[in-house]
Amino acid sequence: MNATVEHIWHEFAEKLDQFIRARVSDPATAEDIRQDVFVKIQQRLGQLQDPAKLQNWIYLIARNAVIDHYRTRKETVEVPETLPAKPAEHDPEIEGLKASFRRMIYSLPEPYRDALVLTELEGLTQKELAERLGISVSGAKSRVQRAREQLKEMLHKCCYLRVRPAGRVD
Repeated sequence: MNATVEHIWHEFAEKLDQFIRARVSDPATAEDIRQDVFVKIQQRLGQLQDPAKLQNWIYLIARNAVIDHYRTRKETVEVPETLPAKPAEHDPEIEGLKASFRRMIYSLPEPYRDALVLTELEGLTQKELAERLGISVSGAKSRVQRAREQLKEMLHKCCYLRVRPAGRVD
């Protein structure tokens, strides 16, 4: 059998459509993938050595196209039109959160507290932190990392935070 792209289309288009739609929920995306599959079939039909394996070959191309779709797909989130251009200057909830974080940071043991205060609140780089404290850069990085981990544990122990769609924290 010497298959042409037109013959393959008539025989497999509907079956491939079902195959792809079973794996991709968006109908328009499934249609695009099916079209891409037929373009690849047309480009590579001359490479098919055994016409008896045509169906398996076609489904292999389709399966790989679906995998490629999910591999390259990036999730997007629609930004609401009501989103403010910039955060409020003195939002009481944000100010309260900042104060809580500062209290937690200042309750850390001294070397970790100093590491976080100097890097996160005062804006020093970890290299500058190392120079100021007279320790190695890797030592400074370790302190900052440990301080962040301790702060994270404190947050998990004391708080349940939920961010509402409008950006408010519960």
